[in-house]
Parts: sequence; structure tokens; C-alpha cells
Amino acid sequence: MLKNYLRIAMKVYWRRKMFTAINLSCIVLTLTVLLVVTAILETTLYPSGVEHRSDRFLHIDYFTKYGSNNDEWSNGLGYKLIDQYIRPMKTAERVAAVTSAHAVAVYQNDSVEQLSIRYADAEYWNILDFKILAGRVFTLEDVEQGHFVVVINASTAKKLFKDGMALGKKINIRSHQYEVIGVVEDGFHSYSSGDLWVASSTIPSSDYRNQLMGDFSVLMMAKETSGVAAMKKEIRDIAKTIRQDDPAKWHTTKMNADSTLDSYARGFASDSQAEESGASEMLMWIAVLMFGFMLLPALNLVNLNIGRMMERSSEIGVRKAFGASRLSLVWQFLVENVILSLFGCVIALIFTQIFLIWLCQTNVIPHLKVEVNSTVLIYGIVITIIFGLVSGVLPAWRMSKLDPVFALKGNA
Repeated sequence: MLKNYLRIAMKVYWRRKMFTAINLSCIVLTLTVLLVVTAILETTLYPSGVEHRSDRFLHIDYFTKYGSNNDEWSNGLGYKLIDQYIRPMKTAERVAAVTSAHAVAVYQNDSVEQLSIRYADAEYWNILDFKILAGRVFTLEDVEQGHFVVVINASTAKKLFKDGMALGKKINIRSHQYEVIGVVEDGFHSYSSGDLWVASSTIPSSDYRNQLMGDFSVLMMAKETSGVAAMKKEIRDIAKTIRQDDPAKWHTTKMNADSTLDSYARGFASDSQAEESGASEMLMWIAVLMFGFMLLPALNLVNLNIGRMMERSSEIGVRKAFGASRLSLVWQFLVENVILSLFGCVIALIFTQIFLIWLCQTNVIPHLKVEVNSTVLIYGIVITIIFGLVSGVLPAWRMSKLDPVFALKGNA
């Protein structure tokens, strides 16, 4: 039966080429926009590449302290807080400290380049899986000894050195000479983005070691994905034990370890330190917005499909006269619509890939790497089927209710 429906659908769409082209254009445009959005969201919320182990790690960007007079203060983490309270935690396999990316002027060959720099420890390289293009990254010994060594990304190597050969060469950063020991692939995501990485022990002032508040973030990785929930709980427990520098004024501390999805969700939450980040609600709203965007062109297609099916009233009348049930007619028309939508999906996937290649090459979003992968393909098929059903079910149901006598006369 399905084979016959497919054959009929092909003949119908081939017979009405202009109508098919109009329908297909609407489907392709809608699906291309939705697939581009899906690909970017998937890359942003569920990182791959450098952060491909993101299902096992969490991060902490800040903590919030509360005072007796309803005072509230949020700040980045200091190295002392990380070293004294977070590193000893039991549920994490690795704990790394890294600063946010800061702008810095780098003097090289009588020119100045404005780049971004991060201070990190050795564990940073064990959690994030950078592709090392040349040399090596700095080790625990480099950090402990305070070696003035630097790891740079591929783009920076090309900027600073005409031949791109950076290993062993010196660059001037904040009045210090750093030796380039490694070149890594460019990164896009929150914690892998940056141009330069140097050991945290080379921060100009050693005062950072004694501060609870500072410019550091924490990355922590569990042995297995199943251990992530335990890390979240332990961090909330650790926050309760933190003794602030002025405990008489600040009596309570709250801190959450979040996934990438959690951190984006907290940006929309009314209580940023709530135990639940609101990630599921955010995903629900994204789905609602995407469905809403899909609904308008789907409604336009409903009108087109009704017009197409009205012209096939004689066919419908014959089928009903020979005993075709209402359900079988609905099923036939839905299959026809979904087939056209799936064909549009194939074209939309091609256009999406072309657009994403262009977007990455324009460097509008620095170091962005996004493509149509298997996850986007699966989401694309699901979106397409929903789109085909939404735009086809009403016309199909209406046509299935036609009286066979009037249908055979060509009257709707």
C-alpha cells in the first residue's frame, strides 16, 4: 500500500510542476532556517571538538555570598577558594583553574597585536582536548617552577610569525619574554577560546594566591557521565563550608557547578543560584519558538494543499465509491505531503551546509566550527516530519470528508 502511495505522490507532483515548485520553495526556506538554528544551538549547547568530553565536566564561574542585611554579592572565584576548597573534592577526577580571556598587547617584530590571554594550570590541558599542531602544552612542572612559556593558537602563530613557525621563539607579553612551546588548533567554545595560554604562576603579582574572590573559573571532570550529578551536589555542600574573609558580614555562600546548557539557562533564570538551572524550561521555550516559526509557513501550505486536493476531488470520489475509508485517504495525503517535505529536507540540508561553511569562513563568530552532523540530520528529519504532518493533516482530513457523489461531480 505504501509503495502505491509513493507512486501516486510522484505522479501528482510531477503533473503539477509549478505547484510543486512553490510548495517545495516554502518547505526548503523554512527548513533551512530551522536547520541552521539547530546546528548552531547544538554546537553551542552540546560542544564537540576541544570540549567533546563536556558530558563529563562542569564549570563554576562565580559564587554568591549573602549578608545579614539582605546584602548579596556575586564574584568570580579566587585561586585560594579553588585550591583550598574545590581541589580536594572527592567526586571529581580532575579540577582545573583558568582565568577568563583578557585583552593584551603583544609586541613582536616592531608591531603590536591585540590578542586575548588566559592564565591556567596544567590540569586545564587534561580536561580540554586541544589538538596540538606543534610542540607541547605546559606541564605541572612548568607551573610549579613558574616557567615563562606560552601556548598559542594557529591563528596567532600566523599573525606573529610570517612563516607560521613559532616553536622556540620569544614573544613579549606584559614586559616579560615568553617562549612559545606549543601551537594548538583554534577553539570556539567558552573555555577553549583564546589566543595565548600561560601558566597561572606567571601572574605578575602573587597576591592572587590568597584571594577568595578573583578572575578564575573552575573546570572539573568526572570519571564517567554518571558522576556529574554527584559533583553538582558536592559543590553545593562545599559552598556551605566556605568561610569568607569577613564572616561577621557574610554568613552564607552559594555556588553551583554547571554544564554548558545549565550556564546559558541561568542567564534567563530569576534566581541564578537556584539548585535547578532551568535548562529543561529553556529547551522547551526554544522548541516552542521553533514550532511557532514553523507554524506560519505551514499554515500557508495548508491553503495551497487544500487547493491542490480540491482539484483531485474526482479521484477522491472514485476511491470513496470503491470503499476507501476516511482514514486511508488521510493517510495517503499525509504520506504525499511528508514525501515532499523530506525531499525539501534533502535540499535544505545542502543549503544549510553551504551556509554554515560560508558562516565559518566569514569569521563573524571567531573560530566557529559548525557543520551538518549526524545529530543535526536526525533533528532535521524529525522537524521535517512534524512540518509535513502539521501542513498536511487539516487538508487531508477535510478532503477525506467529501461526499463521494459531490466529489465525482467535481464539487467540494
